[in-house]
Amino acid sequence: MGQISKSDANPILLAVLNLVTGGCVGYFLMGQQKKAIASIIYFFIGFCFGIGLLVPLITAYDAYLLGQKLANGETIEDNENGLGFLSSLPGFS
Repeated sequence: MGQISKSDANPILLAVLNLVTGGCVGYFLMGQQKKAIASIIYFFIGFCFGIGLLVPLITAYDAYLLGQKLANGETIEDNENGLGFLSSLPGFS
């Protein structure tokens, strides 16, 4: 898997972008395209069942945690998650 390092990442911006766009733009900016596509799919599927608004909240917090790692100069994997339970979802692992 690929390593992502962006020391200029802004965790708050990444979280806000994921919050207002259904959970995808922050991931695209971080370089986690697979997670971005999966989160937008989960958003629309969840929206059909009335729980779609949970997806942006969860992905915003995940993007914030990963953004903090990047801002501290650490590298992350392209499929790394800040929240452990996301690894059990298809598209996030």
